[in-house]
Amino acid sequence: MKKLTFILTLFLWFSGGISSYAQWIKPYPIPSFNVQVNGYANFQELSTNGDSLTDGKRKMHVTTVCHRSELIRCDITVYVYSLDQQDILGPFYPECEETLIVDIDDREWGVLVQSDCEIEVDVWIEETMEM
Repeated sequence: MKKLTFILTLFLWFSGGISSYAQWIKPYPIPSFNVQVNGYANFQELSTNGDSLTDGKRKMHVTTVCHRSELIRCDITVYVYSLDQQDILGPFYPECEETLIVDIDDREWGVLVQSDCEIEVDVWIEETMEM
């Protein structure tokens, strides 16, 4: 049920149905490091004015660090999405202390992280240059 609610929330957010709700949840810029998440957090790439030196080859990195005892399970869900709303990649279910790496192109991208416990998240993009 929790996953269905999350997917419905994501769909409504993309369709503009909860745009007033999303206005008070400011997205963190990409790159961001040591962001405390307990619930939802949205990360968005800063505008590059369409300039790209990568020929479409980049990697989105999402690292999760849990702040819990080993006895408590922590469910983490990550979606990587294009800001033009053409692609949604995921859901991904990284474990604590894991780095998720997702191939992306030269468009602007965002990351939506949902967690049912307190975690720390790092999000950054690795530029890859082809010779």
